[in-house]
Amino acid sequence: MALSAVTRAMLEQAVRLYLEEAYGGARVPDKVLARLAWPAAADTLEQLACAEVFDPPNPMADDVPPAQCDRLRLRLGNPRYPHMKLGVDRVPDSGDWVLVVDCHDRQLMAAVQEDERAALEALIRSNNELKARIERRWAEAGLPTFEQYIRSRLARGARGHGAAGDTGGAQPKFSS
Repeated sequence: MALSAVTRAMLEQAVRLYLEEAYGGARVPDKVLARLAWPAAADTLEQLACAEVFDPPNPMADDVPPAQCDRLRLRLGNPRYPHMKLGVDRVPDSGDWVLVVDCHDRQLMAAVQEDERAALEALIRSNNELKARIERRWAEAGLPTFEQYIRSRLARGARGHGAAGDTGGAQPKFSS
């Protein structure tokens, strides 16, 4: 889905589904709720990004226009791990954007002591299970996920003359 086609309503639905899965009946932290106080006039992903709703794409760099970013992140966390994020990523080599859950936990493995490793592995498993549930809910709601993107690409290829890249036996012609 193009950057301009990702609407505020879609993001609000994605956030609602994320919070339902991540927090269930538990109270959502005030810090998270504060991140959801979006400007009323921002109706698209690009406008929300320009309004600095998302975490900076690269805190060390100058402001990067949303159209030049590869990913946007909104820290929503979960009761066990406050650093999990809702993400919107550009699909490589395309102008399409998809929703993702960024667990943001793998880098911790290098920093833990041996006696902490089992607890961290359990946290990572829990985060991955939560990620799968959230992304499944998004797909069921028809929101743009990477899985939905791949399925649509495969379906388009199946409706064509074979699989993507299939030339039907003909040899490609290159100009010399």
